[in-house]
Amino acid sequence: MIPGENRLLRQIVCHLILGAGVIFLVTPLLTILMASTMSSADIREGGIHYLPGDDALRNFARIFSLKAGFTEQITTARMLWNSVVVATGVAAFTTVFSLLAAYALVYFRQHFAGALFALIFVTLLFPIEARFVTTFQVTSALGLIDTRIGMVLPAIAAALGTLFFRQLFRSFPEEYLEAAKLDAAGPWRFLIDIIVPLSRRRGMALFLVSFMIGWNQYLWPLMVSTTEQNYTLVRGVQLIGQLSGPGMALATLTILPPLLLLLMFGRSLMRDLTATGDQLP
Repeated sequence: MIPGENRLLRQIVCHLILGAGVIFLVTPLLTILMASTMSSADIREGGIHYLPGDDALRNFARIFSLKAGFTEQITTARMLWNSVVVATGVAAFTTVFSLLAAYALVYFRQHFAGALFALIFVTLLFPIEARFVTTFQVTSALGLIDTRIGMVLPAIAAALGTLFFRQLFRSFPEEYLEAAKLDAAGPWRFLIDIIVPLSRRRGMALFLVSFMIGWNQYLWPLMVSTTEQNYTLVRGVQLIGQLSGPGMALATLTILPPLLLLLMFGRSLMRDLTATGDQLP
């Protein structure tokens, strides 16, 4: 076969695979969006179709005027605020602690730094769902049940965040540290004046990923929050009902912030997470 034909065939196959992937990823979002325009009766009786319905305004109006629960404290505005606070807390703490952990592992030159990093990395094998009981016991002992900080803390220990920062720091030239020593800069000044500015884009990328993880939490907030005032948007979908028009309208509202973040920063996200020190400005 002619080399040009080989190249054309590879391009066609690659585009077909990409097209199939796009369809696979977009179909659930399109399903939720179309369901949010349908009445609850239509969804239950006729199923979800991929043409807009006539109840979009009614569904979204009901969502924004929602007052649910025994005390009617479950409102869309409150759930949205709780979701923003929890997701931002998870993102901020994860980014800061991952940076500090990687900084200590790379620059404090401990003999057991490799073992410590391996121990941190092993935590990937134990997601929060696998340690609910012990995590709940610790949270209860600290008096953090039914608090936003209780929903945030168990999710901030991100081994991948430490890995990303560690790999970035290891790619920095040794001259950075030597220059800091010649300038009589201590560890704190070296961190603030050199490491943090050079890690800004990696930190922003990790912040976005952690924000989406915190935003989409369901099981842990369900366990640790006992009052209606701490409901998040993800919990609200389950409360209203997944097979209802208003429930799908709330689900649409739930996926909008992560979707907007991906559309705005998706191009630079993976580049910033994988770039080495000489590739970052």
